[in-house]
Amino acid sequence: MNNFIEIIQFAIDREIEAETFYLEVAARTTKDAMKELFVGFAVEEKNHREILEGALNNKNTLLQFKQVSDYKVSESVEQTRLTDAMTIADVFNVAMKNEEAAMKMYRKLAKDSTLEFAQKLFENLAAMEQGHKVKLEERYIDVAYGEVW
Repeated sequence: MNNFIEIIQFAIDREIEAETFYLEVAARTTKDAMKELFVGFAVEEKNHREILEGALNNKNTLLQFKQVSDYKVSESVEQTRLTDAMTIADVFNVAMKNEEAAMKMYRKLAKDSTLEFAQKLFENLAAMEQGHKVKLEERYIDVAYGEVW
């Protein structure tokens, strides 16, 4: 992927996959608060997709996503397998691990790219995914480590 359109379309496709995942989780849950939470994550993914689509129309757009502190919670746990019997902690585990994988993928693409604009773009996309991961890690800690409360 060495041209702007390919890079952005690739990122858009990943956002669509994430949005679909969160909507599927929301549809499966019976708890209103969880449904609202996962629909909210889907909306975030949709918003990021729209930002990326806007970048396709204006190639001079510099995507900037705020760097957030990363405590690497996701990196410290094994990924749960997707099953119909998953707990809410399991769902957050899968979601944060998906965001971790996306973040790492964008960082690798930034490192491997020979084009400066592509490096910056991938670094910003990695920051975006890191922000998602951190939000999911916070929710995961709340439900997986209830004894803290």
